[in-house]
Formats: sequence, structure tokens, C-alpha cells
Amino acid sequence: MNTFKKYCPNVFVAECTEQHEKGEIITLETKYGKEVENEVHNFLGKTKDGKFLYSITRTDGTNSQTRAISKAEKLEGYAGNAEKRSNAYYEASKEGKDFLALGEPIKIGHHSERRHRKLIERNWERMGKSIAESDKAKEYERRAEYWAERASKIDLSLPDCLEFFEFKLEEAKKKHRFLIDNPDKRPHSMSLQYSNKEVKDLVEKVELAIKLWGNEEEIAQLMKEKELEAKSKLPKKQLDIVEKCNGFFAFNNDQLKEGFANLLKSGIIQEGEKVLHVGKGLYIPSSSKELYLSYSK
Repeated sequence: MNTFKKYCPNVFVAECTEQHEKGEIITLETKYGKEVENEVHNFLGKTKDGKFLYSITRTDGTNSQTRAISKAEKLEGYAGNAEKRSNAYYEASKEGKDFLALGEPIKIGHHSERRHRKLIERNWERMGKSIAESDKAKEYERRAEYWAERASKIDLSLPDCLEFFEFKLEEAKKKHRFLIDNPDKRPHSMSLQYSNKEVKDLVEKVELAIKLWGNEEEIAQLMKEKELEAKSKLPKKQLDIVEKCNGFFAFNNDQLKEGFANLLKSGIIQEGEKVLHVGKGLYIPSSSKELYLSYSK
């Protein structure tokens, strides 16, 4: 049975035993045993036990924003009910108010003593419950406000998030460049560090958004950029090793298949030969293992 699996904060993906195509409608089971239909988007790779991961959206339109709206509405209802109970207890606590307003003392030993004490106890208890329900109402309202704010928040679980995070990244880069060029305009000593962290966080979100919701062209471009970035970080000696060992970089299945096909086409490897992953997205033919180890010493 297909199930949900947490992929990153706010994002659950489909974990499937079989492969599926983009646009296919599949049924997933929640941890409570409920079955829901979802549309398949992008393939995200395999788990260690060989299951397939896909980004998905629910066909009934449920997402993080609609869930937040539903929670806010539910909590507002709870707050309203608690307020009604609070008012009811408050009104009930006024029992015998005309008599009590006289300030008549309890007459010890009189037949009215027990009734008098019980009246005060009842009203005291009711007033306590009224305050407790009022406090509950305030807490429900606070939580409702939190979820109402979440309802307008864009996160990675929404297919439209890519454009939003790309825009936020450009803004963050401009801000970071401004702080670099204008040291005197930095609000405090850590402004540049915080700005740099914001850029890095948004770069990560954009990359995740592309993997989850981007089209084939956007994903291919991202993988190409990561390949170039990986190569740029390698010292010249290691680049020479990659070249001499006929290595290539791959960060998804398509890139791995393409690199393998290029090795086959050029006659560097033969049918049935395997490639080895030696770290940081680098693959080499299995026949180059000893050569790679000798260069790496």
C-alpha cells in the first residue's frame, strides 16, 4: 500500500512500492488508516529499501493552507462555546444576589445556616468555572489567530511556492549585496552574517521547490548547476583524477543514466559493467577503482 512519508518540514510525499507517472492519480493510506487520492508530480528518488518517492497533491484540494483555515475555524468555534459556558456560569453565580447584596451574616445554629452556606459555595464554584471557561476561550482565540496567520503562509508543500521563493531569494541577494557594499548601513555587527544565512536558506528552499514542483527543464538546469558547483570546489589535482578515471557527476537517476550511456557510447565501459559512487555525486567505472584509489592516496 502507498503511504505518506515526511520529506522535509511541512512536506509529505508518497512512498510507493511501484513506479508511477506524472499526473497519475494514486491512493495513499494515512497513519490513521484513511485512504485519500493524490496526484503524482515529480519523482524524488528511492528509499534505502527500494521504494519510490513522489511529490504529490491531494485531489480533494486539502493542503497546508486549507488545513490551517479549518483549524482556525474549529478553534474559533471552541472559543465561542467556551465563552457561552463562561457567561452561563457567570449568570448562574448571581443566584440569590438580592439576598446576598444585603450583607446578611450567616446565622450560626439557625435553620437558614446550611442553606446560606450552600448558596455562597454554589456561587463561588460557578464563578470559578466562569473564569476557567473564559481563560479557555482566550487560549482558543490565541491558537485560532496563530492558525489564521498560517493560512496565508506559503511553504514548500504548495506547488506555487517555487515562484514565491525565487522572488524572496532575489530580494535577499540584493539586501546581502547592499550590506556588503555599505558597511555603514548595517543595523548591527551580525547583519551581514544573518543576511548571508537568509540567502543560503532560500537557496536551499528554491532547490527543494524545483525538485518537488519544477518541470523537467528546471530540474535538469538545477542538476547541471550542482554538477558545475561540485566541480568548481574540487582542486585541480582531483579534477585530473576525475578525468583520468573517466568519472562523471550525477545527482539524480536521469543524470546517472545519461552518464552511464555516455561511457557505453564512447566504449569506456562494456555492457554489464557497473559504475561506483565514490562520494559527492562522483561516479567512476568499476574498472577504474584501483586507479582512483592510487591517485587518491
